[in-house]
Amino acid sequence: MPIIPLILIAAGFAGNLLLVVLLLGDATAPGRMPLAVAAVLALGGAGLMLAGLRMLEPRRREGLDQRS
Repeated sequence: MPIIPLILIAAGFAGNLLLVVLLLGDATAPGRMPLAVAAVLALGGAGLMLAGLRMLEPRRREGLDQRS
């Protein structure tokens, strides 16, 4: 198994978990976390997971004919 895609997926998952924890804490004491920070964490976590998943997917060879 390639290690770099798994690290990217794990880092994205950890970022999303951090976002959930911070938002749950913000629900009890509103205004502590700006929306820009929440947006960066959400987009960063999703981007890391997407990059890791794209690296795991096998690449297609050029010139394959899909008509059969």
